[in-house]
Amino acid sequence: HGTVIPKVLQSRAFWVFFCFHMIVWLSFRFGLMGKRELDPAADFGLDWKFVGVITSITTFFEVFYSQQCYGRYQTLYKTFRGMIEDSFAFAYLMRVHVGEKSQSSVRLSIRYMILSMFLQVFEMKSVESGEDAIGHAGDHELAGLVKFGLLKPRERDAMAQVHRKHRAITALNWSASFALVGAAESKGPNNIYGTLSQKLFLIRSGQQVIIDTLSLPVPFQYFHLLTTMICANLGLWAFSMGLTDSIFAPVVFFFASLIFIGMMELSSDLSDPFGDDEVDFPVDAWLADCVESLVEIIEGSYPGGTDGMNLAAAEEVAMPREYREMHIFREVTALVQQAVDTGTPPPSPPGRKRGNTSSDSRLMLLEGGEGS
Repeated sequence: HGTVIPKVLQSRAFWVFFCFHMIVWLSFRFGLMGKRELDPAADFGLDWKFVGVITSITTFFEVFYSQQCYGRYQTLYKTFRGMIEDSFAFAYLMRVHVGEKSQSSVRLSIRYMILSMFLQVFEMKSVESGEDAIGHAGDHELAGLVKFGLLKPRERDAMAQVHRKHRAITALNWSASFALVGAAESKGPNNIYGTLSQKLFLIRSGQQVIIDTLSLPVPFQYFHLLTTMICANLGLWAFSMGLTDSIFAPVVFFFASLIFIGMMELSSDLSDPFGDDEVDFPVDAWLADCVESLVEIIEGSYPGGTDGMNLAAAEEVAMPREYREMHIFREVTALVQQAVDTGTPPPSPPGRKRGNTSSDSRLMLLEGGEGS
């Protein structure tokens, strides 16, 4: 589980080559094939030097293909995570410079930015499946977003008229519009709207990089040639490794072909990590964490509000300088381990039952609630 081995063992090609190898090996071992076949000059003789040429070329091409797929995998990972980081930066700027002066604009702008990120994922799926229109699939996606509060029915009707590949940027435009309203109402710094727009532009730039990368896979001609080379190589291995009485020949061929086919399967999975394979990105979990963090950024407040901040400032004293001797991490880790060993439950925050979360504030954002 969690490896490419089960996928290879379910491949028909793997077992076809292995069965061919076993037929050759058993035929040679029980005398159905003459010993003269060991002579490279015989009719069915096969010199390992000939096999080595094909193996060397195939190995080079497969390693190159794997490197390209892994590089593509890293690019998609860094770009997608970069979009999430830019969304956090945008939320912090909105919180600091707009904040409670125009909280409704902050909530709307952040909700539309989140909406754009979800629409981006749906667009990636359409690129993967080859869909290129509004279609019924897109309508069901919008209905699902309405169900979870990211779209209002009126907004869904407007978004349904937009081409599927333009919906993510449309949502970003809505976000930018309310960012402008919030910046104007808050009367923040003169360059605040330009700074906010730059963060939205970085998010859109990341979205476009992902779409362009998914739209430009490794050329099919290269993939087809590499597949042909691997089949030829495995066929030659199956025959040449079968010309022996050693019982280790099937074992060696089994693992050699497992590695070769496994590398191809793994590389193909890495080239498109937005699916359901073991190596694919946990996009759903990433977006869920992103939404929760964004809600905490724009809805969270200091305990006691302004009065609590004034009280904290009045009570604050100089921080100690002997942190090197305190060993904070070690001491806290020891306390945690002691509590785990003794089964001591952690103390509950005042006014909150254990297990409760800030889901109310999250629902407030998604449903467009009022109040801070």
